[in-house]
Amino acid sequence: MKGRVKLHVLDLGWLGMDRRVLLADAPPGERVDVPVSAYVVEHPAGRVLFDTGCHPHCMGGEGLWPPAFQEAFPWQGGAECQLPNRLAALGLTPDDFSAVVLSHMHNDHAGCVEFFRRTPLLVHAHEISAALGAQDDTSYVRAEVARWRGLGLDWQPVIRDRKLNDAVTVLAWGSGHAAGMLGLHVRLPKSGDILLVSDAVYCAENFAPHFRPPGSLQDAAGWEHTARHIAALAERLRAQVWFGHDATQFATLRHARDGYYD
Repeated sequence: MKGRVKLHVLDLGWLGMDRRVLLADAPPGERVDVPVSAYVVEHPAGRVLFDTGCHPHCMGGEGLWPPAFQEAFPWQGGAECQLPNRLAALGLTPDDFSAVVLSHMHNDHAGCVEFFRRTPLLVHAHEISAALGAQDDTSYVRAEVARWRGLGLDWQPVIRDRKLNDAVTVLAWGSGHAAGMLGLHVRLPKSGDILLVSDAVYCAENFAPHFRPPGSLQDAAGWEHTARHIAALAERLRAQVWFGHDATQFATLRHARDGYYD
């Protein structure tokens, strides 16, 4: 691979939800649409993908998501918003990555892992155990998990921070929003340090200085510990924090169709 380090922002459509999922203290009955995203980091030592979005066949009568899930969290987006097509627009296929880092294994972040059959899949050790052992569709979609089990995917459990190259470090945070959360620290020559935090912090309204918790948590104390850790790390590095589902922030980012960050 030639050239400098680049970061591409992939727009993978929108997910509808009750706003109380994002903010536990939000008024009842308000629906919002939030972005679904993934990120490609180009590096001479190997190309890294952070998250994979929703499965192309998640919705509809024969969709992988159960009807109640589709009703509560409808995905919206044309074919161009599906991960395989976003990658194709960059001239890439799932086999063109040295690693896929999964922030966690919920349906809007790990939906397309089945396409990466030759690529190491880095996931928090506690999270892979929780997902593969799921007994219902509350946090993980069992139909998706069942497909993963039969493919012999290259799962690589992570329990502590792991440096992938001189510009990319996997950040292991543990429980909070899910059983085990990972983030990505990307260091760019021009744009500086960026922390991709996914659902460890949904949006700016959850973040410093007030740390308002979301309504969707597995571990409230773990969530706050991680959020405060991210805030301290961002201050120390003078890094940007890119949240998991912040519609306002996502609208300000340069999406892959318009360029990249370097």
